[in-house]
Amino acid sequence: MNGATDTITDRAVVLHQDRAVVGLAPWLAQAAVDAVRDGLLLQVVTPVDGVITYPFETMLAQARGQWVVRAGEEYRDGLTGLPLRWDGHRFARSDAAQTAGTLPTNTPWTGGLEIQIVTLHPATEALRLGASTEAAVRALTDAEPTGWGVAEPVTEPWSRHELTAFCRTRAPAPTSLTIVGGDDESATLGVLTVERVDVGVREQLRLAGPPLSVVDAATLEGLAEKLAGTARSMIVTVHPGRTGGLRSSRPSMPALPWGILVGHHENPVESEPEVVVGRPLGRGARRAWWYRLDGGPGAPYETLGAVLRRYGLNGGSGG
Repeated sequence: MNGATDTITDRAVVLHQDRAVVGLAPWLAQAAVDAVRDGLLLQVVTPVDGVITYPFETMLAQARGQWVVRAGEEYRDGLTGLPLRWDGHRFARSDAAQTAGTLPTNTPWTGGLEIQIVTLHPATEALRLGASTEAAVRALTDAEPTGWGVAEPVTEPWSRHELTAFCRTRAPAPTSLTIVGGDDESATLGVLTVERVDVGVREQLRLAGPPLSVVDAATLEGLAEKLAGTARSMIVTVHPGRTGGLRSSRPSMPALPWGILVGHHENPVESEPEVVVGRPLGRGARRAWWYRLDGGPGAPYETLGAVLRRYGLNGGSGG
């Protein structure tokens, strides 16, 4: 294991990472698997000025782990900002958390774009994965993905054929891959999860990329049009605490939903009123509906909820 394992207790595995950027290194991914297997909480401690990558953040959430930030002699949760203290077993919420200040107010629609796409494929020999990944990364970076791998840094150049072949070797077990694209202002990081389900192969992409300010709205609208015939769903959000696939420990408001594509729905549920006007894309069984959520009469999350109810969906982007 490369890295410092400060403490393993009956409740937690605590790892210190004294580096500017903490990514999903192979040994960190394995530490998360081991912690979940043993019923322990994985806590990763970084300096206050450190940042974490989106693949690492996603893994930590899936493992129900915690990012702990060290500021001098004090500790806090890297995502919520709540104070933490060492209780002899793990970093736990401090009594000071009861009087913690409120989160800062961020300017709406500032921060990095996030795109989540779910596609359901027939399980056939002709299946080639990665089309939605190519389309989304191109929308954010104006280029194809740079590479993919099981951890960071990625080890394989982008190839839909090789990616598909790798996932086949892992089937029927699910496969989670790291996706990299763009550079500098357009840097994009993501996670692609492929798994067998009862009705075929489910491909879920989660990307975190450049700020909304550098990606033309028409480009995102074009992405919705391109994916309308294949995607089950696509949701675009803007996260004020993340950009270029990196997240700082500065407390921020949650992501705001900017747009949603609801695929494979010929008509919405007529009993639910339309809050924002949707744009139909395609027709028949492949028909999809695209909604912009940044200009409706209500708050974006309220508008998103209304759209989901209109199609009889219970929330989320899984479709």
